[in-house]
Amino acid sequence: MPLALRLATPSDLDALEGLESRGFSGDRFTRRQLRHLLQRAHGLTLIAEDSTDTGVPLGYGTLLFRRNSRAARLYSLCVAPEARGQGVGKALLVALERDGRERGCERMTLEVRADNRVALGLYRRAGFRLSCWLDDYYEDGCAAWRMVKALGIPRERPAVAPPGSPSVAALAASSAPSSTPPSEPPSVPSRKDAVATPCGSPSMVD
Repeated sequence: MPLALRLATPSDLDALEGLESRGFSGDRFTRRQLRHLLQRAHGLTLIAEDSTDTGVPLGYGTLLFRRNSRAARLYSLCVAPEARGQGVGKALLVALERDGRERGCERMTLEVRADNRVALGLYRRAGFRLSCWLDDYYEDGCAAWRMVKALGIPRERPAVAPPGSPSVAALAASSAPSSTPPSEPPSVPSRKDAVATPCGSPSMVD
């Protein structure tokens, strides 16, 4: 599938809300939380679109940065059900990783449902490794794995393709640092706060 990745803007709020509704059965971001991610959060959101059908969102990904930290956090990666298995998630992940690397981050972290083997497989193939087990992490009681990847040495930053570009744009162009609080203010909590328990749970996947 020919893809175009672009920076999300506040005008994409409806599109992101629609993707959340279709892409997740629970632990969805509210409209208010999505608005914060687009307007105030210290981070980056990319939208993937079918370049042959401009305006149809296929997925989005959000990467958050914390001041004075060398770690970036993959806050959300959502792919529309009809677009799964077509490389959308991988394209978003590669673009977000590259942006984190170019901003000087040395590692990238994420949380994923322990029972989501498709997502676990995607992240492990991308070089992420299991870090910590998070018990009772999601609203339905499902546990999660925290995963980590070293990002390596920064490379030259390419430009972001404009909206509607037929090419697969990879990155966000550099922008001025946000003047807002760190990446996870109280108004935008994580999908569920949790306490990490030691790694090595019996539920560890291969």
